Amino acid sequence: MPTVSLRKSGTGFLLKYGDVKLALDTGIKGETTLLSHSHSDHIGGLKNARHIIATKGTFDTWQARRSNKFQSQTIIKHGDMFGQIGVNITALNAGHVLGSTMYLLEFNDGLKVLYTGDFNNVDSLVHKAAKPVEADVLITEATYGTPQWVFPTRKTVYDNIMETAKRVTDEGRIPIFHAYSLGKSQEAIALLQSGGVRVISGNTSIDKVCSVYKQYGIELRHQTVRSHNLSETLDEGAVIVSSSSRHTIDNLRRTLGKPAFGQYEAKFEYFNLSGWTIGKFRERGFPLSAHSDFNGLLNFAKEVKPRVAYCFTENGRTLSKHLSDNDIHAVPLE
Repeated sequence: MPTVSLRKSGTGFLLKYGDVKLALDTGIKGETTLLSHSHSDHIGGLKNARHIIATKGTFDTWQARRSNKFQSQTIIKHGDMFGQIGVNITALNAGHVLGSTMYLLEFNDGLKVLYTGDFNNVDSLVHKAAKPVEADVLITEATYGTPQWVFPTRKTVYDNIMETAKRVTDEGRIPIFHAYSLGKSQEAIALLQSGGVRVISGNTSIDKVCSVYKQYGIELRHQTVRSHNLSETLDEGAVIVSSSSRHTIDNLRRTLGKPAFGQYEAKFEYFNLSGWTIGKFRERGFPLSAHSDFNGLLNFAKEVKPRVAYCFTENGRTLSKHLSDNDIHAVPLE
């Protein structure tokens, strides 16, 4: 049986096994790319890809934030299998953002490889949790792969965000929650609207992605920062969800006008929605993450039951050590 070879390339990896070559979350000239999702740190060099395989949700969220299209692509649904010479490829929900995908590779000799991309093993208001499947080889992210990153329950995080949003608006101030335009912003909007809070999106990139989520049946109600009644909404008490504070401020200044904007600016109170709000970074905000925490990564790997696990991202070395301590032979890729 040949050996799985993984080589770092751009934002992802080149996987080789026997005669099969596949690019994972990167573009390599002449090769097929398995694209897990469309966040910017997973799409490097895709113009070089010979062919791209991804879900429609991934292609749609890509298109919403970027103008270029791919001429050679295959849309695959979660649960469906795509076959090519030497390997069958099954797409599985990754629970990270709309369309995010793990890939189970089943080679002709029976070897099974699971590539997670970024994944979340906890349900959210807008995404279903990733579920592990058994495989001989696991290639897993390790973003929060150290013991300091253990998140509270989703309900606890949701409750804390809602409590803060209502407290700050009741005090006459304006909370601005910073969240990625793809995935996190939509979860934040869904949460805030469920609690009866008025929501304003601070960036057109959020609006574009929200329109895609709505196409997939996810109801999101919010005003844009260009709304004609923006000042009235702010006066009545509203929360702003922003993926870029600088652009949000510029948008508010243009819509409200400089004199009126100055009156509101003094009321802004900023919060970050990210796992990085705990651990060594201690940013002000709440640990709302689209990734699995340390315990989630560890438990997920145990359920996959791999003979070997490869861990990528900067905490790969630490996660590898903890997996090895749990009788899973693990190798850091970065």
